[in-house]
Amino acid sequence: MAHHHDYPHSGCGQRPQTTFEPQDAAGKSLTTALRTSFRILKIIMIVLVVLFLASGIFKVQQDEQALVLIFGKIKGLGDQQVLNPGLEFTLPEPFSEIICIPVKKVQTLNVDSFWYFETEQEKLGQKSPYAPATLDPIKDGYCLTRNDSLAGMEGIDYNIVHSRWTITYSIDRPQLFFEDVYYRQPRPGEDFLDAAAETVKPMLESFASNAVVGTMVGYSIDDAVTSRIDISEEVKRRLQQKLDSIESGIRIDAVRADRIVWPRQVDDAFQASIQASQQSKTAVTDAGAFKDKLLTGTAGPDAEILLEKLKQPGLTQQQKEEVVTRMKGQVQGLIAEARAYKTKVVEEAKANAEYLQKLLPEYQKRPELVLQRLYQDAMEQIMAEADEKIMLQPNQTQAGKEIRIQINRDPKAQKKQTQEQKQ
Repeated sequence: MAHHHDYPHSGCGQRPQTTFEPQDAAGKSLTTALRTSFRILKIIMIVLVVLFLASGIFKVQQDEQALVLIFGKIKGLGDQQVLNPGLEFTLPEPFSEIICIPVKKVQTLNVDSFWYFETEQEKLGQKSPYAPATLDPIKDGYCLTRNDSLAGMEGIDYNIVHSRWTITYSIDRPQLFFEDVYYRQPRPGEDFLDAAAETVKPMLESFASNAVVGTMVGYSIDDAVTSRIDISEEVKRRLQQKLDSIESGIRIDAVRADRIVWPRQVDDAFQASIQASQQSKTAVTDAGAFKDKLLTGTAGPDAEILLEKLKQPGLTQQQKEEVVTRMKGQVQGLIAEARAYKTKVVEEAKANAEYLQKLLPEYQKRPELVLQRLYQDAMEQIMAEADEKIMLQPNQTQAGKEIRIQINRDPKAQKKQTQEQKQ
């Protein structure tokens, strides 16, 4: 059965108009709620995006430099790779990673691999009365000094020393350190340097040991035990050269030889050698002081210089006398005495010559009488200066008899006898 609907006609061939009724209150409320929710969600998403981007703002501390990794690669080129202290911005994680490396914090490494084995009591400063009789190369560390030739002996002599070293270092170039030195990622709350030290310190200790061995073999044991500063400087140079060759980014700030000593087993011999060396230096110093004092007292403060001038070949007598006149001290007194003695001898010679000249006519007339007189004058002069006189009168009856005269008697006995006679 067919159904028929009656539609109002507006005209021939036109569709009937549909009339829509107004929405009810529930539909309007739902629409408003959905629109509000979408607006709030949009605001929340914008806030989250802003917060996400703001999380890329970070601060590099004053003692640090930072590297920014974008998908594992360092951001920037050359010096722009390193960020200095201050506020910086980068894409947040997981797009980027921030690595802050303390570059001003100095680290310390103690190298004891060349020191002899010590017990716990010895480490606390208590000296053991029973030192090992021999060196144990398995437990005791050591290194060799220069191979010096021995005087009067064939071959060469290598000396053993024990040493302790302290090395201070810092990270100078963070980008090289990050690229070429392996280190594990720091754990939450762990310092970067503490994590890196697990691999950095063994590496530095190995390089430092090689530098010490290569340096000490170029110095004698005397240079080593006196801890000359150039030994530490040479170790530092070798160590830094090795670190630079692998582009580690580590700078060695200082290398210090805390102690360099000879083996305990030969301590007595070394102490005796040191004492003898000190005595030798003291003797040389005393001799130098005595020489200076003697020269200064003899010829004045410029004595050594003037003496060297006198030794120059080709000097004329006048030039020598000019140099001598510049001398002071005892030299001038000796020169004055010599000149006075010269004058005295010359005057005496002249007087004797005049006396003999006057005596010559008499000698020509009566030579025997003059000689007798001269002999008598000489005897009187000699006898006047003699302390003890012994006179022997020749006698014909004593012919063939032995005469003994005691001379050079004890002066003390003679003096005592003289005093007794006076009493």
